[in-house]
Amino acid sequence: MTEKAKYSFKCLGKECETQACHLREQITVTLGDISRWTAGGQLQHIIDKLIVFPDREENNLLAIAVLKKPLKENPEKSACFFYDEETKSCGILYSKPISCRTYPLAYNGSKYFVSDKNCPGVGKGEVTKEALKAAKELAEQEHTERLFTRHVLPGFYSVIMNTVAIQNQMAMSNLSEEDRAKLEELMKKAAPEPPVPETPHTETGQEGSENGTSQPSSNVNDE
Repeated sequence: MTEKAKYSFKCLGKECETQACHLREQITVTLGDISRWTAGGQLQHIIDKLIVFPDREENNLLAIAVLKKPLKENPEKSACFFYDEETKSCGILYSKPISCRTYPLAYNGSKYFVSDKNCPGVGKGEVTKEALKAAKELAEQEHTERLFTRHVLPGFYSVIMNTVAIQNQMAMSNLSEEDRAKLEELMKKAAPEPPVPETPHTETGQEGSENGTSQPSSNVNDE
């Protein structure tokens, strides 16, 4: 790491003025996180706060993130669902996603960098060589897990959706003729009516007819 790019960071915790780590745009989750939560018996307390979405920054590959909620003091801003405004702390501090444990240091496969310069802890305190080495290794692990998740998740998601479709078909096949007819009738009533096409305007008075239709951040690499 060069002297100009020397990395230092100290989490300010409850004293942080911006709480940037909790308020950042998205808190990503990896399949590695889910595996660790499952092994630790914590997944049932976390799973309903996660969402799968197409990440535009990663060519619309599917990703996993923590849901966000509006802040009580400022509804125009939102924070991680696990952020406790009163204590200014993380509700799952015991098992934070790896993206939170590496924040604000990140790795993109070729270099280390500060992912959020708005974090007040950047440039504070000192980082020992041992601590920096551990932080870099964790950032590399996060990068590997994130890529793995983005490439595996679409196929895994398709398997789940196919399983749900098969189960729905099996459930339908087990219905009696009377129940199936009632269900189909309810679905017809719930379905929106198709729009009625406009009748084309026809002008007469000339030979034949004519339809009058309308046209519609800083690098952190070598020491």
